[in-house]
Amino acid sequence: MKRLPLILIFALCTLFLHAQEEGLASYYHHRFHGKKTASGELHDKNEMTAAHRTLPFGTYVRVTNLDNNRSVIVEITDRGPRRRKRIIDVSKNAAQELGFVRKGITRVRLEVVPGPVDLRWLDLIYPEIKLLDFKQNKSSDIEKYEN
Repeated sequence: MKRLPLILIFALCTLFLHAQEEGLASYYHHRFHGKKTASGELHDKNEMTAAHRTLPFGTYVRVTNLDNNRSVIVEITDRGPRRRKRIIDVSKNAAQELGFVRKGITRVRLEVVPGPVDLRWLDLIYPEIKLLDFKQNKSSDIEKYEN
C-alpha cells in the first residue's frame, strides 16, 4: 500500500517524458520576427523555436511532419497557437525544414525529448585529473639521486 503513491508518481513522470501529441501545425508569420515572446526572448524566424499552449518554456520537442516524415527538434519559447484546431506554431526555419511553408499548415506528431547536455554536470561525473608531466619529474628525480 505504501508503494502505490510511488508507482503512481513514477507512471505520471514516465508519461510526461514520453508524451506524444498529434494535430495540425502552422508557422509564425514574418511580422512576429524580432518581437518578444511569452518567455521574454525575442522571436527569430531563423531559429528552431515553437509555441505550445501547455509545455513549459525551454522544453525540447521533436516535430514530425506526418505527410513526408521529416522531423526537427524545436525549443518551446512562446504560448500559442491561437487557433483551437492547431497544436503548435513553429518558426519559419523549422517549417522550411519540415517542408510545409507553401501549404501553411500540416499534420504533425510532437514528442518531448531531452534537452542539450549541461556540460557542467560532466565535471561532477568525470572530475578533471591532472596528469604528471614525466619530462619535468624525471629531471628533478635525477637531481635528487645525484646529490
